[in-house]
Amino acid sequence: MTATRAPRRDARDNAAKLRKAALEQFLANGLDASLYEIARAAGVSIGTLYNHFGGREGLIDAVVPDVLGARLRELAARVDALATPKQRLETFVRGMIELQSGDPALNDALLRRFPDAVALLDICAVSTDLGRALVRDAHRDGSLSPGFTEDDLLSLLWLAGTASRDPAVPAGWRRVIDRALDSAWTAEPRTAEP
Repeated sequence: MTATRAPRRDARDNAAKLRKAALEQFLANGLDASLYEIARAAGVSIGTLYNHFGGREGLIDAVVPDVLGARLRELAARVDALATPKQRLETFVRGMIELQSGDPALNDALLRRFPDAVALLDICAVSTDLGRALVRDAHRDGSLSPGFTEDDLLSLLWLAGTASRDPAVPAGWRRVIDRALDSAWTAEPRTAEP
Protein backbone atom coordinates (compact mmCIF):
# COMPACT_ATOMS: atom_id res chain seq x y z
CA MET A 1 0.00 0.00 0.00
CA THR A 2 1.40 3.37 -1.04
CA ALA A 3 1.04 6.35 1.25
CA THR A 4 -0.32 9.52 -0.31
CA ARG A 5 2.00 12.43 0.26
CA ALA A 6 0.69 15.88 0.98
CA PRO A 7 1.51 18.45 -1.70
CA ARG A 8 4.67 20.44 -1.11
CA ARG A 9 4.27 23.84 0.47
CA ASP A 10 5.20 25.70 -2.75
CA ALA A 11 2.57 23.68 -4.64
CA ARG A 12 -0.06 24.58 -2.03
CA ASP A 13 1.01 28.23 -2.20
CA ASN A 14 0.79 28.23 -6.00
CA ALA A 15 -2.68 26.69 -5.89
CA ALA A 16 -3.81 29.34 -3.38
CA LYS A 17 -2.39 32.15 -5.53
CA LEU A 18 -4.13 30.72 -8.60
CA ARG A 19 -7.46 30.50 -6.75
CA LYS A 20 -7.18 34.11 -5.60
CA ALA A 21 -6.20 35.41 -9.05
CA ALA A 22 -8.89 33.33 -10.76
CA LEU A 23 -11.63 34.55 -8.44
CA GLU A 24 -10.64 38.18 -9.02
CA GLN A 25 -10.50 37.74 -12.80
CA PHE A 26 -13.72 35.71 -13.04
CA LEU A 27 -15.71 38.15 -10.92
CA ALA A 28 -14.41 41.13 -12.87
CA ASN A 29 -14.47 39.73 -16.39
CA GLY A 30 -16.65 36.64 -16.45
CA LEU A 31 -15.80 32.97 -16.59
CA ASP A 32 -14.09 33.33 -19.96
CA ALA A 33 -11.33 35.48 -18.41
CA SER A 34 -7.91 34.70 -19.83
CA LEU A 35 -6.23 31.73 -18.17
CA TYR A 36 -2.88 33.21 -19.16
CA GLU A 37 -3.78 36.43 -17.34
CA ILE A 38 -4.83 34.43 -14.27
CA ALA A 39 -1.53 32.54 -14.26
CA ARG A 40 0.42 35.79 -14.77
CA ALA A 41 -1.44 37.51 -11.91
CA ALA A 42 -0.67 34.51 -9.68
CA GLY A 43 2.99 34.65 -10.66
CA VAL A 44 3.04 31.10 -12.05
CA SER A 45 3.17 29.47 -15.46
CA ILE A 46 0.11 28.41 -17.41
CA GLY A 47 1.40 24.84 -17.03
CA THR A 48 1.15 25.17 -13.27
CA LEU A 49 -2.49 26.25 -13.64
CA TYR A 50 -3.27 23.21 -15.79
CA ASN A 51 -1.31 20.93 -13.46
CA HIS A 52 -3.33 22.04 -10.43
CA PHE A 53 -6.79 22.40 -11.96
CA GLY A 54 -6.80 20.54 -15.27
CA GLY A 55 -8.21 23.51 -17.19
CA ARG A 56 -10.85 26.22 -17.10
CA GLU A 57 -13.75 24.14 -15.78
CA GLY A 58 -11.67 22.68 -12.95
CA LEU A 59 -10.52 26.15 -11.98
CA ILE A 60 -14.09 27.48 -12.16
CA ASP A 61 -15.34 24.68 -9.93
CA ALA A 62 -12.48 25.29 -7.49
CA VAL A 63 -13.18 28.97 -6.91
CA VAL A 64 -16.58 30.15 -8.08
CA PRO A 65 -19.38 27.97 -6.64
CA ASP A 66 -18.96 29.12 -3.01
CA VAL A 67 -19.09 32.82 -3.90
CA LEU A 68 -21.94 32.53 -6.38
CA GLY A 69 -23.80 30.09 -4.17
CA ALA A 70 -23.69 32.61 -1.32
CA ARG A 71 -25.15 35.34 -3.55
CA LEU A 72 -27.92 33.07 -4.78
CA ARG A 73 -28.69 31.92 -1.22
CA GLU A 74 -28.96 35.57 -0.11
CA LEU A 75 -31.50 36.20 -2.86
CA ALA A 76 -33.41 33.03 -1.94
CA ALA A 77 -33.58 34.17 1.71
CA ARG A 78 -34.90 37.58 0.65
CA VAL A 79 -37.51 35.91 -1.56
CA ASP A 80 -38.55 33.44 1.13
CA ALA A 81 -39.20 36.25 3.62
CA LEU A 82 -41.94 37.83 1.47
CA ALA A 83 -45.64 37.28 2.09
CA THR A 84 -47.23 36.54 -1.29
CA PRO A 85 -46.31 34.38 -4.27
CA LYS A 86 -46.42 37.46 -6.50
CA GLN A 87 -43.98 39.37 -4.28
CA ARG A 88 -41.68 36.35 -4.11
CA LEU A 89 -41.63 35.77 -7.88
CA GLU A 90 -41.19 39.47 -8.71
CA THR A 91 -38.36 39.80 -6.21
CA PHE A 92 -36.71 36.66 -7.56
CA VAL A 93 -36.86 37.84 -11.18
CA ARG A 94 -35.66 41.36 -10.45
CA GLY A 95 -32.98 40.07 -8.08
CA MET A 96 -31.71 37.57 -10.64
CA ILE A 97 -31.55 40.28 -13.30
CA GLU A 98 -29.58 42.54 -10.97
CA LEU A 99 -27.19 39.72 -10.13
CA GLN A 100 -26.75 38.86 -13.81
CA SER A 101 -26.16 42.48 -14.76
CA GLY A 102 -23.69 43.19 -11.97
CA ASP A 103 -21.78 39.91 -11.81
CA PRO A 104 -20.26 38.61 -15.06
CA ALA A 105 -19.25 35.29 -13.47
CA LEU A 106 -22.71 34.60 -12.09
CA ASN A 107 -24.23 35.58 -15.42
CA ASP A 108 -21.94 33.18 -17.29
CA ALA A 109 -22.85 30.46 -14.79
CA LEU A 110 -26.59 31.01 -15.18
CA LEU A 111 -26.26 31.04 -18.96
CA ARG A 112 -24.45 27.70 -18.61
CA ARG A 113 -21.57 28.87 -20.78
CA PHE A 114 -19.24 26.26 -19.26
CA PRO A 115 -21.29 23.07 -18.96
CA ASP A 116 -18.33 20.97 -17.85
CA ALA A 117 -18.02 22.98 -14.62
CA VAL A 118 -20.24 20.51 -12.78
CA ALA A 119 -20.12 22.05 -9.29
CA LEU A 120 -21.12 25.39 -10.77
CA LEU A 121 -24.06 23.86 -12.62
CA ASP A 122 -25.27 22.25 -9.41
CA ILE A 123 -25.38 25.69 -7.74
CA CYS A 124 -27.35 27.12 -10.67
CA ALA A 125 -29.78 24.20 -10.66
CA VAL A 126 -30.87 25.15 -7.14
CA SER A 127 -31.73 28.64 -8.36
CA THR A 128 -33.56 27.30 -11.43
CA ASP A 129 -35.57 24.95 -9.22
CA LEU A 130 -36.50 27.86 -6.95
CA GLY A 131 -37.72 29.90 -9.93
CA ARG A 132 -39.84 27.00 -11.18
CA ALA A 133 -41.36 26.53 -7.71
CA LEU A 134 -42.18 30.25 -7.49
CA VAL A 135 -44.02 30.09 -10.81
CA ARG A 136 -46.04 27.09 -9.59
CA ASP A 137 -46.89 28.91 -6.32
CA ALA A 138 -48.04 32.01 -8.19
CA HIS A 139 -50.20 29.83 -10.47
CA ARG A 140 -51.75 28.12 -7.44
CA ASP A 141 -52.80 31.41 -5.86
CA GLY A 142 -54.04 32.77 -9.19
CA SER A 143 -51.77 35.82 -9.29
CA LEU A 144 -49.84 34.60 -12.33
CA SER A 145 -51.48 34.10 -15.69
CA PRO A 146 -51.77 30.42 -16.60
CA GLY A 147 -50.14 31.34 -19.93
CA PHE A 148 -46.89 32.32 -18.19
CA THR A 149 -44.90 29.12 -17.81
CA GLU A 150 -41.76 28.02 -16.02
CA ASP A 151 -40.04 28.10 -19.40
CA ASP A 152 -41.17 31.71 -19.85
CA LEU A 153 -39.42 32.59 -16.60
CA LEU A 154 -36.22 30.88 -17.70
CA SER A 155 -36.46 32.61 -21.09
CA LEU A 156 -36.82 36.03 -19.43
CA LEU A 157 -33.74 35.37 -17.32
CA TRP A 158 -31.81 34.06 -20.31
CA LEU A 159 -32.74 37.16 -22.34
CA ALA A 160 -31.69 39.42 -19.48
CA GLY A 161 -28.42 37.55 -19.05
CA THR A 162 -27.64 37.65 -22.76
CA ALA A 163 -28.52 41.33 -22.99
CA SER A 164 -26.39 42.27 -20.01
CA ARG A 165 -23.32 40.68 -21.68
CA ASP A 166 -23.78 42.36 -25.06
CA PRO A 167 -22.31 45.87 -25.35
CA ALA A 168 -24.43 46.49 -28.46
CA VAL A 169 -27.76 45.73 -26.78
CA PRO A 170 -30.43 48.43 -27.25
CA ALA A 171 -30.86 50.62 -24.19
CA GLY A 172 -34.50 49.62 -23.69
CA TRP A 173 -33.93 45.92 -23.03
CA ARG A 174 -34.87 46.20 -19.34
CA ARG A 175 -38.16 47.90 -20.20
CA VAL A 176 -39.04 44.98 -22.46
CA ILE A 177 -38.27 42.50 -19.66
CA ASP A 178 -40.31 44.62 -17.21
CA ARG A 179 -43.28 44.74 -19.58
CA ALA A 180 -43.16 41.00 -20.12
CA LEU A 181 -43.21 40.40 -16.38
CA ASP A 182 -45.86 43.05 -15.70
CA SER A 183 -48.16 41.51 -18.31
CA ALA A 184 -47.85 38.06 -16.72
CA TRP A 185 -49.95 38.92 -13.68
CA THR A 186 -53.71 38.48 -13.37
CA ALA A 187 -55.91 41.29 -12.04
CA GLU A 188 -56.44 39.71 -8.65
CA PRO A 189 -55.20 36.51 -7.04
CA ARG A 190 -57.75 33.97 -5.84
CA THR A 191 -58.50 34.07 -2.15
CA ALA A 192 -58.55 30.88 -0.13
CA GLU A 193 -61.96 29.29 0.24
CA PRO A 194 -63.24 29.08 3.86
